[in-house]
Amino acid sequence: MDDRTAAVYARYSSENQSATSIDDQVSSCRRYAERNGLHVPAVHIYTDSAVSGAMRNRQGWSALRSAAERRLFEFVLVDDLSRVSRDLVFLLGDVARFTYLDIGIVSVADGIHTLDEEQLMGLQVRGVFNEHMLRDLRKKTHRGQLGQKQRGFSVGEATFGYRSEPVGEVRERKTGRARPDGHVMRIDPVQAEVVRRVFREYADGSSLAAIAGRLNADGVPGRYRTSKGWSVGTLTRMLCNRKYEGVWIWNKTRNVRDPSTGACRQVPRPESEWHVVEDEGLRIVDAELWTSVQARRKRVRRAWPGGRGRRGFSADQRGVAGTCPRYLLSGTLECGVCGRAVCLLSGKGSGYYGCSGVPIRACENRVRVPRLLAEEVVLGAVAELLRDPEAIAAVLSAVERRLRSLKGGVPETLAAKREELRRAERERANLVAFVARGADDVGARAVREELEKLEPRVQRLRDEIGRLERVSETEMRAPSPGWIRERVGHLRQVLELRTAKSAELLRRLLGPIRLVPVVPSSGRPYYQARTALDTLELLPGSESGGDSDAGAKSLRWWRRRESNPGPRIRPHGTLHAYPRLLLRLRRESAAKTAGS
Repeated sequence: MDDRTAAVYARYSSENQSATSIDDQVSSCRRYAERNGLHVPAVHIYTDSAVSGAMRNRQGWSALRSAAERRLFEFVLVDDLSRVSRDLVFLLGDVARFTYLDIGIVSVADGIHTLDEEQLMGLQVRGVFNEHMLRDLRKKTHRGQLGQKQRGFSVGEATFGYRSEPVGEVRERKTGRARPDGHVMRIDPVQAEVVRRVFREYADGSSLAAIAGRLNADGVPGRYRTSKGWSVGTLTRMLCNRKYEGVWIWNKTRNVRDPSTGACRQVPRPESEWHVVEDEGLRIVDAELWTSVQARRKRVRRAWPGGRGRRGFSADQRGVAGTCPRYLLSGTLECGVCGRAVCLLSGKGSGYYGCSGVPIRACENRVRVPRLLAEEVVLGAVAELLRDPEAIAAVLSAVERRLRSLKGGVPETLAAKREELRRAERERANLVAFVARGADDVGARAVREELEKLEPRVQRLRDEIGRLERVSETEMRAPSPGWIRERVGHLRQVLELRTAKSAELLRRLLGPIRLVPVVPSSGRPYYQARTALDTLELLPGSESGGDSDAGAKSLRWWRRRESNPGPRIRPHGTLHAYPRLLLRLRRESAAKTAGS
């Protein structure tokens, strides 16, 4: 060879390998170039660090191929052929392309030159050997990981909410690195509290977008420090991660490579190959909260039938209104004629409920009822039941249990908040020390920006710790029956504080509310709402009492107002929101009193 231009390519595949491997490979190739009269310009040294040889889309190798297409050099020097690729198909494809361009690939350690036809057999044998080594390495790595799992150690299972701790004797490996016998997972108290917060807020009816927004607004740090912060996708994966209920599943999937691109994707393994460990010591979310969250995820999932491998509508699909209710009775009402859902068909005023089959001419039930009226009647019946002494006693018992559970979690939450505050203050001290050591203008500005973000977080943590300390020192008692009666009197305002959660509670209490239209001999049609509370009548109020013609006056009253008005809701008017069962019990009680 005379003085011609050559390029050098070097690569190492794992972050566990030394970065000096690149320099060693380049030095070896340069010595070969000097012995054979080849010139290696600095611009034609291409490298890939910590990239597998089975990957086709490597930045350094792609840049080298692009330069080769422009014929900027005549040879490519590599320390050995495994640096080009450990996949035989990729290797032969790249060799064929470079041969077509009349560019030879020279393997210094193997002594192989791809433009020498006599060495093609050695090239293929070496490629088969390199691919076999890759497969063998994969098997040995998997075998070693399985052994570590069987000994009770973790193998790269880092998850938000946990931290990895070294255990056992620390020994120095052949590479010179000191490594322990293994690593085990421990609960990180600060991150675990964030996990519980996400689960609690989702179980209380918050959407994932709302939870992510609050976490970002509060400056809650995630597993990785990114400008994007928390996202819906991150929270979705968190809510279905069984590690938080103490179930750790390993070997659930395996990696396969796309033969055209070399990109990896995961495919499931048979359940018989799974390695499952149940450890209550690693549980972050208690069983009741986990079950509640999974049940709500299932209900929400039914509103959107799509997903991987799914097309069109599913048989168990449910309406969005029933899954993510906007109003207290959303998804609860159904038509007593055709059985279809009763939904908002008019937007005037507060809106009017009507059968969803009417717009598509699938039902003849054209009776509509104002949303506020329907809610007033139903909530009036619920409030009447809650005024019963036995119901108040049941509420007091539930409140006491809830207060005990909240008080029991205060010490754990307080410890987590103190640890988070300690970390935040240490981070702030490090930033101040960095500025004090004489940072440049750019560095000082960046530190000031970080400090401005950190100060509100520190103050928020101090406020939360103060509140928790006051709670831990205060004896928590259930409220008095009078307080509960007062809250029942404002039931609507209480329930609307969390509409989605309240709607689900009402649905469980009342079951489906079947609206049966009633057409009287005079006056406007109305609904009878048949629920678990017997029967409720949804009647509009009247302007005057007495024995006058209510039907005629009702019609005149409607005409004097707008074309589609909503009646005034009078809490103490003629609107009765009590089930007939309660009315009968009242009449019987009055009769007994009169008889005595």
